[in-house]
Amino acid sequence: MAKISPFRGVLYNKEKIKHFETVISPPYDVISSSMRDELYKADQYNIVRIILGKELTTDNKSYNKYTRAANFIDQWLEIGALKKDKSPAIYVCEQKYLHKGKPKSRIGFISLMRIEDPKTSLVLPHEYTFSKPKEDRLNLIRAVKANTEPIFCIFEDDANVVTNTLRAYCKKHAPIITVQFEGIENRVWTLAQSAIIKKIEHRLDKKQVFIADGHHRYEVSLAFRDEMRRKLGPKRAKEFENIMVYFSSLTDDNLTIFSTYRVVKSLGNIKWREAESKLKRYFYIENVNTKDEMFNALETAGSDYAFGVFFKDGRFRVLKLKDESMLNEVIKERKSREWRRLNVTVLHFLVFAHIFHIEKFSSNDENITYTRDEDYAIQQVAKGECEIAFFQLPTKMSEVRDIAKKGDRMPHKSTYFYPKPLSGLVMNRF
Repeated sequence: MAKISPFRGVLYNKEKIKHFETVISPPYDVISSSMRDELYKADQYNIVRIILGKELTTDNKSYNKYTRAANFIDQWLEIGALKKDKSPAIYVCEQKYLHKGKPKSRIGFISLMRIEDPKTSLVLPHEYTFSKPKEDRLNLIRAVKANTEPIFCIFEDDANVVTNTLRAYCKKHAPIITVQFEGIENRVWTLAQSAIIKKIEHRLDKKQVFIADGHHRYEVSLAFRDEMRRKLGPKRAKEFENIMVYFSSLTDDNLTIFSTYRVVKSLGNIKWREAESKLKRYFYIENVNTKDEMFNALETAGSDYAFGVFFKDGRFRVLKLKDESMLNEVIKERKSREWRRLNVTVLHFLVFAHIFHIEKFSSNDENITYTRDEDYAIQQVAKGECEIAFFQLPTKMSEVRDIAKKGDRMPHKSTYFYPKPLSGLVMNRF
């Protein structure tokens, strides 16, 4: 069902680039302004100049961050900083990292995947998208005519056939890239053996795939494909029919999902007694002394609609829903039971929208900050920058799969897959 294929990747040239850690970056959507500045300084060939270039006061329609990105690719290919592989391949990627003090090693691969229309239900999203990020990525792909970084998809790898095949190949071959970045060891292999590629293609051909990260870029690639079909005709637009994807198994224990916490700037400057009176109609409220006690209580509660709270009075609390049937009074959306049972659904629709009347949930909502750093969330409240922080356990891999299969989409920032595939390891030039 998912049609994948090898491709001639565009990679940094090891003969020109001696220190790969200076030219790679995280995906564009997790790069802050300060991080972008650091990446610019790290190397004149850093990939951030392509995926998230700086805006200049002199920018206009013919000279801007998108046209500069295209020029960078052309120039770097011309001088040999980048080079295009001679033969089609897939690119195996391994990431070694620590999670809660335990070593993990996730393996996956980068290939092309045929872009599918949503009605086919072959490539399933799980989150909503927003117009502004899509406009930005569409402007970029129009200018560079390339997939500059992979989206991240997961699939059900029965009996770990694909995972084991990749690991067996890597044991027998040397990686082409080994680089440490932000505490994670990344290794990349070129896999050009047609028999192995066909085996992987065959396994994926029977699978639906689920978008983990890259919902905006997938929808943009679909729109760009259709745009090029209209301009060139279907036959001449075939090179735009695919998107570059990093694939990993959702059944692999080495794939981690982190929580993304919500920090609310303003609840209308209410005091805890007023907030408590609003919450206690639906929740039991337990006072705890420390952050650790709060998270321990959440672990004990599991998925039973429990949230941690740090209020501006400096106290930690745990909220536990009194009765699941109460949700029917509030959550009127016609969604699947799986969607309605999500902790993050309850947080957004019951706590935010119904109890505190925070109506707008979008990437542009300045009243809510999203972070996976619990200490940062607590500090924002403790410093008086925000009024309240909400904490919940991570969304489960099975929940992502089940909700996507139902055709539902989770609230914004419901998942944070970790580690992210690095940008700058390989590109796909049309």
